[in-house]
Amino acid sequence: METKYMYKDEFGNECIFLRDAYYELVCAIITDFFEETLPNNDFHSRFLNLLNTLEGYDDVYNITTEMPFYWAICIIENEWTNKHLIKNKTNDLFIEWYKKYKQKNDIVSFIIEGINEDTYIFNDKEGGKNIFLRGKYYEFISDLIKYFFNKTHEYNELDYMLIGYLNGLPASGNDKNIEKFINKELYWALSIIENKETTTVLNEKQLEEYNKFRDEFFETNNITSFIVSQS
Repeated sequence: METKYMYKDEFGNECIFLRDAYYELVCAIITDFFEETLPNNDFHSRFLNLLNTLEGYDDVYNITTEMPFYWAICIIENEWTNKHLIKNKTNDLFIEWYKKYKQKNDIVSFIIEGINEDTYIFNDKEGGKNIFLRGKYYEFISDLIKYFFNKTHEYNELDYMLIGYLNGLPASGNDKNIEKFINKELYWALSIIENKETTTVLNEKQLEEYNKFRDEFFETNNITSFIVSQS
């Protein structure tokens, strides 16, 4: 089984499903949480076949909309089952176990998403129409991490948070909705690098280099800002 499965979501964006990590979680629920021997039965084979024969968004959706512990129980029972938990385990116990498992295995999400829509339309304080280039914004954050700070752009809690904020901009189109992004590029890049919300002040030379880097990004992408006025 290949570790990663690349597919396009319902918005046409490239996504990655970490199916190997998902399978490892289901197995760990069986052996570590339920304290059962990993069965070599028909349902186990069926589950592996589902993971190995993915053909797009619908298949990933069908697998991940079921809770991982449900797949584990089905494998233990060797059938589709209505049982929710077994051996007197409670939901609270599972939540606590899963929290520790994610921390130990550095898991944020089993699906790495892209930016759903490249642009976001909003009104400024004067009522004028503007476009926030959120796709380019995220691309710039990634370039900052990789080429300005020379760090690996890792998919972690803060990257997950930024993608969620960008994808979750409300349809109300208020200028306050983008306040957490504009002029916060360094904050987001450094926070993703540290995987925690952080504030670092650049010295005068670094700030000059940053401004040059930003201007070169704008020139390369034929823009002058992440906000385009439509007034």
